[in-house]
Amino acid sequence: MSQRSILLALALSALAGPAAAQAHAAGDTTAPVAVAVRAASAIRLDGRLDDAAWAAATPVTSFTQVDPQEGQPVSEATEARILFDDEAIYVGVRFGDRSPVSTRLGRRDMDLSDSDWVGVVLDSYHDHQTAYSFDINPSGVRRDALKTDNGDDMSWDAVWAGAAAIDSAGWSAEYRIPFSQLRFNPASEQTWGVQIERIIGRRNEYAVFSFTPKQQRGGIARFGHLTGLRDIRTGRRLEVLPYTVLRADYTDPGLNPFREEGDLGPSVGADVKYRITSDLTLDATINPDFGQVEQDPADVNLTAFETQFAEKRPFFVEGAEIFSFAGGYLPTGGELFYTRRIGGRASGLAPETELADVPSDSRILTAAKLSGKTRGGWSIGVMEALTRREQARFRLDDGTSDEMVVEPLTNYFVGRLRRDSDGGQRRIGGIFTAVNRDLESEALEATLHSAGYTAGVDFRQEFAARRWALTGYAVGSHVRGSKEAITLTQVRSHRYFNRLDADHLELDADATSLTGFSAQVAVRKQAGNWRGGVSAGTISPGFEINDLGYQRRGDRADVNANLTYVENKPGPVFRYWEASAEEILEHSYGGYMVQQNVGFGAFAQTHNYWAFNVNLGRNSEATDDRTTRGGVLMRRPAHNRMGLYVASDRRKPIVGEFNTYYQEDEGTGWSANAGLGLQLKASPRWNLSMGPSFSRFVTPTQYLGASPDPTATATEGYRFFFADLDQTTVTLNTRFNYTFNPDLTFELFLQPFVTAIDFGRTHTLTASRSFVFDPSDEAAPTDFTVRSLRGNALLRWEWRPGSTVYFAWQQTREGVSEGADFNLSDERAELFRNKPDNVFVLKINYWLNP
Repeated sequence: MSQRSILLALALSALAGPAAAQAHAAGDTTAPVAVAVRAASAIRLDGRLDDAAWAAATPVTSFTQVDPQEGQPVSEATEARILFDDEAIYVGVRFGDRSPVSTRLGRRDMDLSDSDWVGVVLDSYHDHQTAYSFDINPSGVRRDALKTDNGDDMSWDAVWAGAAAIDSAGWSAEYRIPFSQLRFNPASEQTWGVQIERIIGRRNEYAVFSFTPKQQRGGIARFGHLTGLRDIRTGRRLEVLPYTVLRADYTDPGLNPFREEGDLGPSVGADVKYRITSDLTLDATINPDFGQVEQDPADVNLTAFETQFAEKRPFFVEGAEIFSFAGGYLPTGGELFYTRRIGGRASGLAPETELADVPSDSRILTAAKLSGKTRGGWSIGVMEALTRREQARFRLDDGTSDEMVVEPLTNYFVGRLRRDSDGGQRRIGGIFTAVNRDLESEALEATLHSAGYTAGVDFRQEFAARRWALTGYAVGSHVRGSKEAITLTQVRSHRYFNRLDADHLELDADATSLTGFSAQVAVRKQAGNWRGGVSAGTISPGFEINDLGYQRRGDRADVNANLTYVENKPGPVFRYWEASAEEILEHSYGGYMVQQNVGFGAFAQTHNYWAFNVNLGRNSEATDDRTTRGGVLMRRPAHNRMGLYVASDRRKPIVGEFNTYYQEDEGTGWSANAGLGLQLKASPRWNLSMGPSFSRFVTPTQYLGASPDPTATATEGYRFFFADLDQTTVTLNTRFNYTFNPDLTFELFLQPFVTAIDFGRTHTLTASRSFVFDPSDEAAPTDFTVRSLRGNALLRWEWRPGSTVYFAWQQTREGVSEGADFNLSDERAELFRNKPDNVFVLKINYWLNP
């Protein structure tokens, strides 16, 4: 029996056994009920439940621990009451505490792991899939998020109010959450899902109103019920957030003859939100500015694949869940909707001169999205965005100036429809995306698609009391363009139709379109001690989604089996531990194996909340169809890997962590990295974190290029040149946060980055499907070192609910020099010798709810 068959058999036998024995547990639990009462008088929001209206509310007093003593009553007296009026829902909580209350100040949406706090989570659609979370701690620090099965969207910010007060017997808090900030069905009598959470920071105690044992499938579907809401409306339907921005760029113009060192300019724009109905909302942004958003980290990419960056712009992050397809990530194909494409980097088509002013990004003119859920369980999401035509100015040798279009006027569209039923256990949906470009020049037509489309369906079915889930998707892609543009698409790094020895691929230089597909099906056990599953997926060679998605793989079919044992009952040493095994087997459409990966991992948490994680793995010898970048196949040597992570108790004033990773390719190269993390929370007002990291990457196969040679019959008439590469990288991520009060905060981020690229001897591949090289007379590239120092400082003041002033300062120092003699002391000095680019942004917005 093969190694893959053994693991698959173990997975199925371990998963199948416990399912039947546990099938009844989840269905026997009756959801608790909280009752909301209409307020008979006004409520003064001061954190103290002394208003007369609270006395008429029905108290909720039954709370159960999830941690540290699962199933036991909360250790301190806990009570919650819920009221509502025509405009808002109110929640009041009273927490007794026989010890001093743990609290700290911080910015909005901060990590509250070392503080007491209370969370109110509302499933206002009662769809068992999405919920709005509102947290507050004893210092009045607020946190809100949109919760889904895939995690928390912390970028979602509602306009709501909360206050807290500490006294000798404990602490209390009051919420006012306007109905205008929630989405719900228009029925005259409402039933919502509700969860109320209490954290006692010093004990890491987590207690909830609606308790689900850890062995069972929990989440939004297992919330309690909130009844008593009658005749409520969304209130004012229109919200307008106009803003003005004053931006000052003090950047080195270099060879750009069209720019001066100082550039000052104002701009205006607005965000608009209109609630068409109580469950359908239109959001729009006009001339958006994201000057307060943190810069992307520095990166030196020597691979053939594009670097993927996280989305940080609020308009695109907020509400992203409704556009999520197949869980947001296609295991066999990347990400179908990668929002960084909208307003991202210009196409890269630039004038053939250094004396040019080339825009780095395309400007978003306007964007809008319509989203919501209907009473019948339908989720609707539609997004439309338009980016402007970008031009580069350049100066010719004779001194005259000219312009050329480097990015066309482009329209982006995404449509998403999903139906949830059976209490959220069944989900089926569809998606359609489209990109259309106005290609007005031959140069643009030769490099860009005129249009790109995708369409797909996905599904999820939970069964056996939500312990098991069957998921899957199928999606097709179609791109159009000129012969030149489609030829470029066929030879991209995740495809390589021009590969010399690929019998199953053929480059069509006359094609004006390309079509492909991707699909996957998976079954997984998601509760109980034994968890895991199996999946099978494929992505055809012609699949292409990079116009609005992100893709690094193509021409693949894979099978995955994984098995995890979870022990969440505290034992004599660990309060929690788990161990897992996984195998991935991946083939190309040509029939050869490109990956056989076996991995083992273990995670444990001690009773004093230290965490440990260990990973071991091995990739067997396989076939490499990417390293020659469209050339012949190579052999990929087997490699072994190991990783270790250790973290201390995050409740303490000083928190430390350490991680390391090592991989050795058998007889060829190796890579290693190590990182430290230190967080200081000596004051309730500020915290400082520092994270130095070091990495080294050594390989003999840094691709240099290829040249035709009729005598090279073993490599299909071409010579493929490689160089030894030794890359050393050091970074230091530093963050400092200071809180004057919950509405006024200062944040600082600083990242020094140095990477030294040292090229060694050059050589050529001797034969197809081998990993043997002959010395070459080809000259090695020049060694070089890249240095970068990036920093962001942000002062944020929420001067009235929903209205904010931002003052941001971004500084960048970058430089490249010959040589790779890495010396940390010298590199530190060199960082500050480069002339800085400074950008100052003052942004003021004003929330209007007419």
